[in-house]
Amino acid sequence: MRLNFGGPNRAQLRGASRALGLLAFAVCFGLVLVHGGIGSGSNAGDAQALAPTDKGRRAMPVASGLPGPAANVPASLAGAQATPNGHSTPFDGLPAVGVLFYPDDSTYSHHYCTASVVHSPGGDVVATAAHCLSDPAQGSPNPSDVVFAPGYHDGQHPFGLWRSTAIMIDTHWAANSDPDSDVAFVVVHKDGDPTARIEDQVGAERIAFGVSRPTTVGVVGYPGETDRPISCLNTLTAYSATQSEFDCNGFTDGTSGGPLLEGIDPRTGLGTLVGVIGGYQEGGDNDDVSYAVYFGDRVQALYGQAVTAGAPSPSASPSPSGAVASPSLSASP
Repeated sequence: MRLNFGGPNRAQLRGASRALGLLAFAVCFGLVLVHGGIGSGSNAGDAQALAPTDKGRRAMPVASGLPGPAANVPASLAGAQATPNGHSTPFDGLPAVGVLFYPDDSTYSHHYCTASVVHSPGGDVVATAAHCLSDPAQGSPNPSDVVFAPGYHDGQHPFGLWRSTAIMIDTHWAANSDPDSDVAFVVVHKDGDPTARIEDQVGAERIAFGVSRPTTVGVVGYPGETDRPISCLNTLTAYSATQSEFDCNGFTDGTSGGPLLEGIDPRTGLGTLVGVIGGYQEGGDNDDVSYAVYFGDRVQALYGQAVTAGAPSPSASPSPSGAVASPSLSASP
């Protein structure tokens, strides 16, 4: 549902994914892999409602974000007038949220997924959906590069273009496009200025793990057919133990990887990242109903690998979990 590029249509992509659902949800927890890749994707799980609520569960540690520049934050998204209602509205965007481009798009005008800056000590990590970067289940495991444009709107790149130098994807996604692993973290550096830190220019979202549901979230995504993002405020509920759901209209192809944010600051638009659009049905077959992988232990471990791989210098040493952090995108999974 959430990508926007040529190739199989939505029905074709989803047909194969449903057949993989039961197998994908049976996969046990494993190692985390640093992996590079890009391609179209499709995978879904038969995510029955295993846990309708997570009330009482305490959030795991939260990474603190950095202050960002002032932004034109919609009143419907944050502030005293913000009320969850499930209706999306277009706006001019937020500095820490942007779009992904293919590196061979010389005009950087054909965006296909959404991503956001998440805090890290190196100030260089972006969060998105794994299916925006690779899809082994559909024969697209080959590593490649991506370009991120924060704050993108109306064909403009107000904060420049940032190229990936490392991509972190869970081994479960790398093996079979497991919908419970449809999250990725990307280390980025600015074209023409490799010492620049993206957090210093646009701020960064905090990140939290093990957050109780239901909770109110603001969601931002870039529909592929437009050059302006949409925003929506609504309740995030537990669709299953490993998947969350929010109901907002208008989240079409291209919004994959869009951030789900708690506690958005009405001045900067920064909040706490608790999910990205993706997971079950790669975010949802219906434009009015969307899904996201629950941020639990597995996502927390993956985030840790991104921190390790980021500035000041990426590490190629095995991590405690057995994963390898590397700045290279040349190795296959």
